[in-house]
Amino acid sequence: MKIKSILLILSLLAVFSSCKKDNEDEPIIKNGNILVSTMLSNPDGMSGSAYMQLMENIEPKALTNTAAIPVCYGTPPCVCDNDVFVIPGFGNEIDKMTKYTRVNGELVKQGEYTLPTQSWATNVVTKGDVVYVSCPGIGKILVINHKSMSLIKEIDITSYGVGDQNPDPGSMLIRDNLLFVGLTQSVGGYYPAPERPYADVLIVDTDNNELVKMITDSIAGVSYPTRVMDPNSIFMDENNDIYVVCLGGFGALHTSGVLRIKAGETEFDNSYQFVFNTTSITGEANTCDYIHTVNYFGNGKMYGIADIPAYYCNPVNYLEDRACLPVEIDLNAKTIKAIGLPLSNAYGLSVGIIEGIVVFGLATETSNGFYTYDPTTETASPSAVITTTGYPYSFVSFE
Repeated sequence: MKIKSILLILSLLAVFSSCKKDNEDEPIIKNGNILVSTMLSNPDGMSGSAYMQLMENIEPKALTNTAAIPVCYGTPPCVCDNDVFVIPGFGNEIDKMTKYTRVNGELVKQGEYTLPTQSWATNVVTKGDVVYVSCPGIGKILVINHKSMSLIKEIDITSYGVGDQNPDPGSMLIRDNLLFVGLTQSVGGYYPAPERPYADVLIVDTDNNELVKMITDSIAGVSYPTRVMDPNSIFMDENNDIYVVCLGGFGALHTSGVLRIKAGETEFDNSYQFVFNTTSITGEANTCDYIHTVNYFGNGKMYGIADIPAYYCNPVNYLEDRACLPVEIDLNAKTIKAIGLPLSNAYGLSVGIIEGIVVFGLATETSNGFYTYDPTTETASPSAVITTTGYPYSFVSFE
């Protein structure tokens, strides 16, 4: 069947030190072109179990975790080409990064690296044999050879902390041999300082792994650049412009939105700011306070899942309340539009793309699973195309 025919929220939880490379007894996991992750939450939402697995396509099916690999709860695996890195994320006590590689469509464990205690690795990017690991728990970026699983360097960035000695590195991107790192600047928890509605991005030279500078936007009123559990919250478009999605302290303190660093530049583009909170949503009566997770589709279109405060109960229950709305975001026109998919809770949230189709992982009133949206025909699936055991929180195509 052809494809076109068919946390504050997750409160920040969720596997990198020395490692021996020993994969001789590791099982080979099911063939597939897509990596998906699901999680089963305990009633408190702060703990539970999580799994990742490969699947072949998005034809209708009921996906179980029978053939899945257990991973840390809360933070989705990071995919770099055919390598998959499982990392711990915030608050997890397992200080370990595990690397898998997709070989001939099969997922094979390659090795592990033991991270510093409570490093809370949240994102990785690669350049050749080198992997960069953001560690907000200790205010460092680790530089590791992921072939030999050996440490190259620890880049200490604590001097860039505002309000404390930790700038809290988040998601990252490499352009022109420069590493751009979102700094969430959380102070005393998961929120930035109320008096500082600024967005900071650190730049590192990957040729020598030396710090270049920190750039700051203080114009737009947005803060908290990049969502630590969303590697797509910093991305490049077709023009090599970098876009940085900012959460504004989960909408609780500042405004949220998007900033831009133009191709070839190492400063924020002061001519471009897109604020979400003050933008009406076509097809939806209420505004959002921030966007949970995003994925850039192309031609200025980004798809995401907007947090709609009006739909939360009092008191808020992030497992039971359905307040997260799939939307289309036009970065050029600076508009947001509902696309006809149902509301989800704040745990089953993901946005993937495969062969021109946008795939949303949602935990709706009727089912947990992956829904589809065709931007060409503007058609949304009436129900989950693939149902899942647990909340679907990651979808990555290897195309």
